[in-house]
Amino acid sequence: MKGYEVTKEIKEQRRPDHVFIKWWRKENDFLDYDLVDRFIKNFDDSHEISGFELIGIEPMWQELQRITGGRVAKTEKDGSELLTWNKKTGEKQECMFTPQSIITVFDVETKGNPVD
Repeated sequence: MKGYEVTKEIKEQRRPDHVFIKWWRKENDFLDYDLVDRFIKNFDDSHEISGFELIGIEPMWQELQRITGGRVAKTEKDGSELLTWNKKTGEKQECMFTPQSIITVFDVETKGNPVD
C-alpha cells in the first residue's frame, strides 16, 4: 500500500478511540507504532507499507507495559491520571497520562526500533 491508499483506508477504518497505529513494512522486517495523526502527517506518497492496525489507548498502554517490564504505572493525583515512569537509569518521571506521553515513553524505551 502506498500514500493515498493508506490514508484513505485509515480514514475509512478509524473510530474515535483509534489514537495509535501499528504498522509494518512489506518485507515484514519492521514493525512500529505511532500516533495516527502524526503518522498521516509524516507519511509520504513514496512510502510503502504492507499493512496496519488502528488501536486504542488501552492496547498501546499494555504494549508499553510489556516493553518496559512494568516500569510504568498509571496513577491518579488531584483527580488527574498520571503516567509514572521508572527509567532504566533509576530516575522517576511523572507526566499526564495522554497518548502523546505514552508514545514518547515508548519511543525512548525502544530507541525508535520496537522490533529487532
